[in-house]
Amino acid sequence: MEMPVRNCDPDLYTYSTLMDGLCREDRIEEAVSLLDEMQIEGCFPNPVSFNVLINGLCKKGDLARAAKLVDNMFLKGCVPNQVTYNTLIHGLCLKGKLDKAISLLDRMVSSKCMPNGVTYGTVINGLVRQRRAMDGVRVVISMEERGYHSSISRAVDLLNNMLDRGCDPDLVTCNIFLKTLGEKLEPPQDGREFLDELVIRLFKQQRFVANRTRISLKVVA
Repeated sequence: MEMPVRNCDPDLYTYSTLMDGLCREDRIEEAVSLLDEMQIEGCFPNPVSFNVLINGLCKKGDLARAAKLVDNMFLKGCVPNQVTYNTLIHGLCLKGKLDKAISLLDRMVSSKCMPNGVTYGTVINGLVRQRRAMDGVRVVISMEERGYHSSISRAVDLLNNMLDRGCDPDLVTCNIFLKTLGEKLEPPQDGREFLDELVIRLFKQQRFVANRTRISLKVVA
């Protein structure tokens, strides 16, 4: 880099821009080397700098090195943000590592970094692609519990999608979902109407289970 020779020291923005350009040109190793160089020069990276490299590594499918960079962030006192977690979760979902993506989502919450719609949407879409719609419903329910009040309609869509594919919701998930539905919808009768429709669909498709329905009715009564 010629800037120091001309007494024009590169700053954080300069390094981050260069790293981003190198990553876009698939020159990830050079970009990573700049991370070391900037620290030697006394310019310490911020979340944006790390996120550029994490994104580049995830696009190459090198999730192990991306995860190590996150650990490096903590060591440097640089707290990962929503972009950091969303980038890693997206990379994990693309690789089909949904369980690790969900674990990272939990770690994100425990680190006091609240997920947003992008976070949840990435995980849910990944689960649906792997025909794990029931797990998707559980994620939607957790969204609702954390304040994403518009997510109930998405849960209903996922349940209907499951039924269309011949996949029955299990007892625990059905009860949790209906309890959440009963608490959020006004009036509560709407929860009973949804349950009635669910029972009718299961009955028509000869997948009606009386015990499941009886327990669920108690939840929304």
